[in-house]
Amino acid sequence: MKNNKIIECSFPRYEDGTHSRTLGMGCFNEDGTLDMAIGYTLLEFIEQQRPKADTEFEELLQQAEQGTYKPDDLRFGDWGINANEIWLSPPVAQKGCMAITNENTEYSIDPDSGGEPQQFTFNQYRTVLKFWRECQQMIEGKDLSTIEDFRREMPFPEQ
Repeated sequence: MKNNKIIECSFPRYEDGTHSRTLGMGCFNEDGTLDMAIGYTLLEFIEQQRPKADTEFEELLQQAEQGTYKPDDLRFGDWGINANEIWLSPPVAQKGCMAITNENTEYSIDPDSGGEPQQFTFNQYRTVLKFWRECQQMIEGKDLSTIEDFRREMPFPEQ
């Protein structure tokens, strides 16, 4: 079955018609509803990751892909930013995937939350990160009041 989810990068509009001054991403299902599982995990992690950390995290991903990465303690994530934790190894991450949690949502790893970490391929992460960085570059140095209708979309990567 084909995935018809869309990633949107824009300045979110508030109910009163004004726009946020912060660029953001959302993932929308075919029916236009937000996909909160992707939004609270993968997209939030990417939005919060600073460009300087991209290289360090990419090195960690490459080690995981090559099978040379050995986690210090399987009880804890391998990387984290604020409420998001990322696991690159089983038993939390599926083989070839990263598992991302958000400890403030139902996508927490806490057994009491009843939620589950969300699984994403390394390619999905890299594709969405590239899209996010390109969107940031497009607005860099621009007067935000003149680009409040900025909006870019891409299909959510299958694998």
